[in-house]
Amino acid sequence: MRGWMSLGKFAYGLLDGSKNALKTAPMEYKFLASNLLASLWCIAFGIFTAELLFIGYNIIGHVALITMVFFTWFVFTAERKRTDPATPNRVRWNLEKEG
Repeated sequence: MRGWMSLGKFAYGLLDGSKNALKTAPMEYKFLASNLLASLWCIAFGIFTAELLFIGYNIIGHVALITMVFFTWFVFTAERKRTDPATPNRVRWNLEKEG
């Protein structure tokens, strides 16, 4: 069990954007590197499992998924910068007078 936990922590460290080698890279480079790695992993697993017919579909699916993750991150970041922070809630409940 300990081996699986350390392997999981290692894998999470590779995928964590604040800890891996791409943490200081520009966003365009991260996007390109992520798509390139996903395509290479699709090819590697396709060759390993002899499912060469579906490699193209896997690569297209990974590119679409990674593109949407980056696009969603970009939209959320842009919206956070564009809007003002929410004002704190000023409603005060007086539970002594309720009910």
